[in-house]
Formats: sequence, C-alpha cells, structure tokens
Amino acid sequence: MYNKVSTAPFTDSTKSPSVRTILIWAAILPQLAMLFVTKSWNSLAVVVCAVMGTALSEAGNIADKKRRNLAIADSIYVGTLTGFFLPPDYPLASVFLITAIFMFTTKRVFGSTGTSWLNPVALTIVAAWFMGRGAFGGYAIYGADLAAKNPSLALIDGAMLTNGVDEKITLFLNDSVFRLFNVSIPNGYISLFWDNHAAIPAFRFTFLTLLSSLFLFSFDFKKPELPLFFLFVYLGLVKFASPLLTGAAPMGGDVLLAMLTGGLLFASVFLLQWPGTCPNSFSGKITYAFFAGIFAFLFCGTGTSPAGAALTILVANIISPALQVLESRRLRKKLSALLTAKLGEAVR
Repeated sequence: MYNKVSTAPFTDSTKSPSVRTILIWAAILPQLAMLFVTKSWNSLAVVVCAVMGTALSEAGNIADKKRRNLAIADSIYVGTLTGFFLPPDYPLASVFLITAIFMFTTKRVFGSTGTSWLNPVALTIVAAWFMGRGAFGGYAIYGADLAAKNPSLALIDGAMLTNGVDEKITLFLNDSVFRLFNVSIPNGYISLFWDNHAAIPAFRFTFLTLLSSLFLFSFDFKKPELPLFFLFVYLGLVKFASPLLTGAAPMGGDVLLAMLTGGLLFASVFLLQWPGTCPNSFSGKITYAFFAGIFAFLFCGTGTSPAGAALTILVANIISPALQVLESRRLRKKLSALLTAKLGEAVR
C-alpha cells in the first residue's frame, strides 16, 4: 500500500550511469573547444561557475540517506548544459549561487535525474532569466524586419567567415548539391551555421550541434524521434503560421532564422527528452513533442529568443505527468485485455 505522496512520481528505467553521462557530455566537447578557439573567456567562466554550483548542490544532497555518493559526472554534464544557456555577462557569483540553489531545490523537491518530472537545467535557466533579465538581452530581430524576405540575412554581416571560406564552400555546394534541386544559397549562410556569434553558447555553433546529434543518435545515446517531430511541428508553424502574425508573404516564415537562433536545436537534443520528464511510449513521445512544438512557437516566435527554449522545455515538462498518466492507463487496459484473453483460452 502506498502511504506517501511524492512530487517525483515517475521513474525512467533507462537511467544513465556515470560512464554514459560522460559519453553524452563528450558530444558537446567540440563546442567547448570552440569557445576556447574563439577566446570566449566570459562564456567559459560562466560554464565553470555553473559546474561548481551544480557540484555544490550534489554535495548538499549527500545529506539525503538515499544519496551518499557525489555524482561528479552528473555535475559536469548538467552544469555544462546550464552554463551553455547563460549569457557571458551574467555575474559569476550569481551563476554559482543560482545554480547551486535551484539544482539542490529541484532534486530535493522533484527528485534526482531519472525520477524528476522537471528538467533542472530548464528550471535554473528560467530562474536566472527572471533574476537577471537584462543580461540576456532581447530579440535580435523583431517587428517590421520579420516581414522582409529571409530576415536571417540581417545576422550574416557579423558572422562572416574570413579569408573567403564562406564564399568557396557556398560556391561548391551550389554547383554540386543544390544545383540538383535547381536552387542556390547566398553567401553567409555557411557562416551562420558554423558560428552566428550569438552571446549564448547554446545558440552559436549549429553545425557542431548537428554533428553532436548524429553522434548521439548513431550510438543510441538519444532517440531521434522526439526532437525530429518537435522541430517538424515548430518549424512548420514558423513557415506557415508566422506570416499571419508578422505580415510576411504567405508561407514566407524564415525557417533558417528559427533553426539557427534561440537554441531550440540544441535544447531539442539535450533537454527535451531528459530522463523521467517525457512519456516512454512512441505515441506518448509524439504527443509530447507536438505540444512542445506549439509551446516553442508561442514562447520563441520565429527565433532569436534569449530564454524561450528553456521556458518551452519547462512548460512541456509540466504537462508531461498528465500524458504519462494517460499512457499508464492505456497500458493497464491493454494488459488487462491480454490477461482476460489468456485466461479465456486457458479455461477453454
């Protein structure tokens, strides 16, 4: 008999051990390396402070009799993800304290990794945004600019690769690949994919995020269905619904702007299917991804949102328990019907 009400009612049976966590963390090592290469020292300092804050929260959870060991792997991974969604100008002391407090609170109230139904990274980022909204800045493109054709072109000037690299790669792709589809891309988009120079690291290196995704999907560290359907819903709304709001040409929503800014691609791979926060069945995951795509459109619009990705994950997590309850009821009905059928066969 159950005699305890818990705020962490769901458990993911595929909870990752430390080695698996470190291997998943390795997928974002190239982006950490790029922060070194581009001399983004402030962003690296923010990541370090977030890791230290997460480690402190883990140390605080040792007081719990059920958690005696210090999960170093979780601290490194979760802290790195948190730092990746924070702006470089955020006060370092605040990064450390906010991360420590909210990571500790999340694990004490909602459960640790694999049992919590709220993503600790998303909750911490949203809390940091409310406490220091000015450091995050605002939308990079909004208003009348969104009505123009391909508003993402406005971001190209500050992101162009040097020494003609962008032009050479663009020319090669137009002659060898896009020529087959009778289309071409202008100079600059290669630069945006490589490094759009966004302040927040999770928004910057789209090409490396795609490579990380392929690595995780190929070795079965992450499942591709949920992030792919989530992006399909979100980008579909950007393409077809956003022109109704921005005044752009019909079906003229800038999908590249939405994909290259705001960190939703990064969040869909590393945060959306956090252990314990999403349904387990295929139909449950698709339903979860569908609602998450709608939330992303509501909170992030057509892109460049400074904190909309984290808010999208958090709100999607809030509806997940209801989806998991429905999922459990459907499973029980199937098992009941199966057992009834088996008993009937045994009696005959």
